Amino acid sequence: MSSNPLLLQFSTTPLDTLEGTHARLTQTFLSGKTRDMEFRKVQLRKLYYAILDNRAYIYAALKADLNKPDLEASMAEVSWLEKDIMTTLKNLDKWAADETAETDFMYKFMKPRITKNPMGTVLIIGPFNYPVQLVLVPLIGAISAGCTCVVKPSEMTPYSSAIIKRIVDQLDPECYAVVNGGVEETTKLLDLKWDKILYTGNGTVGRIVAKAASKHLTPVILELGGLNPVLITSKADAKLAAKRTAWGKVINCGQICLAPDYVLLDPSTETAFVESFIKTMNEFFPNGTQDRDNYARIINERHFDRIMGLLERTKGQVVFGGKSDRADKWIEPTLVKLESLDDSLLSEEIFGPLLPYYVVHGGLPEMIQHVRTLGDCPLALYAFTNDEKEKQLVMNSTRSGGVSFNDTIFHAAIQSIPFGGVGESGNGCYRGRSSFDAFTHRRPVITQPSWLEGMMGTRYPPYSEAKIKRYNAQLNIPSPDFDRSGNLLYNNWFWRVFLLGARKPKTALLRYILVALGVYLIKANL
Repeated sequence: MSSNPLLLQFSTTPLDTLEGTHARLTQTFLSGKTRDMEFRKVQLRKLYYAILDNRAYIYAALKADLNKPDLEASMAEVSWLEKDIMTTLKNLDKWAADETAETDFMYKFMKPRITKNPMGTVLIIGPFNYPVQLVLVPLIGAISAGCTCVVKPSEMTPYSSAIIKRIVDQLDPECYAVVNGGVEETTKLLDLKWDKILYTGNGTVGRIVAKAASKHLTPVILELGGLNPVLITSKADAKLAAKRTAWGKVINCGQICLAPDYVLLDPSTETAFVESFIKTMNEFFPNGTQDRDNYARIINERHFDRIMGLLERTKGQVVFGGKSDRADKWIEPTLVKLESLDDSLLSEEIFGPLLPYYVVHGGLPEMIQHVRTLGDCPLALYAFTNDEKEKQLVMNSTRSGGVSFNDTIFHAAIQSIPFGGVGESGNGCYRGRSSFDAFTHRRPVITQPSWLEGMMGTRYPPYSEAKIKRYNAQLNIPSPDFDRSGNLLYNNWFWRVFLLGARKPKTALLRYILVALGVYLIKANL
């Protein structure tokens, strides 16, 4: 047990209480308690102050679990959460408001609308790398949507998990709960029926979660990872690329699902890239990377051994770094030049401070082909180029959860835009309004007036040709402006001029009538 009074003791939630917790939260949801908008706002306000009042405890926990520097903890965990809550409170009424559905005129009188209904009782399973943010940001979404929720933090960050429980315990206990524990507790939770599950972690466990959820047809948001590439073309600022790639690699000691995993670069940029990378490391860490004030640590010995095993098996040449200290769980940021893409450092997501690079002589098209081969759907893709055509080629030829041009990670550092993967890197998204949407069912509603019965009579048997004609007249299907080959009609310059920009002769006729009427009125006034 730590002597630091800011570190709370981790305790496992008893297995025999999990079903009762689930039943209690489910019953609360069915009571309608969390549907009240003011109730949701009160819980968000309480969460805000629970985080604010426990800032010192959060910093201490993250330091103990990951040696996370306070600035990184503030930027990516504490301040992030405070901003997210305030943004949600400001916009919640707008997000939750009914939307008028776009529809044909014949349905207008039914007043079709889309209501925003909470999904129900949901489960959030968090990872170890950003243990506070990656459970509490989804919780903000669940609360704002009107769900009840169980939060399952990572057992690998016991101090962070303990402070998360303390924070969530300050909310309504009938609606929100924390379950702490390991595989056994998680397995028990996954046996229960949830209305939605959000899991952040690796693909192996993601498949287990998805399989468990399938028993109850529970929808799942999976935030996973993958091999995130960095492409540096001949038209890039290689020095800037090195600095920004290095930053993306060293934050949280490379333990971030968005971290650059490998670099593909044009031979004309190699020297500048390597020199700038080394210079950047010396600028970032003037006292060396064992400086505990500025550089995090690997989460545990098992992950340390896994990462060092990848480095030991590489066929590449270490250009910078390579040192480590298992007792301190410290691995120096390491740059490795690969001679082949068949290498241990490209066999799996690194999730640590190793950065392999490979020189590509065939330009951007060859880089894109390598990306497709190594991992077709990474969580993030980074491309450094100052050429707009190259940017467009990247966008049109690749798939990824998100893209940052001329930087790393930053597309996911903007709280108001969705964050999520595609394919092997996950499915679904959250953050900002997307967090609210993630736990919301868009429920369509209409109110059918009794006086429309005459118009609706075509739907009733017995059916007849007259009813078919009447229905088609009511539906008013527009005539096509394209031929059987899929080509648009009247699409050359002559027809555009002759038809006054209209795509159909009928529309053009109406425009001619309006023009003639305008000319007549002008002449009449002269």
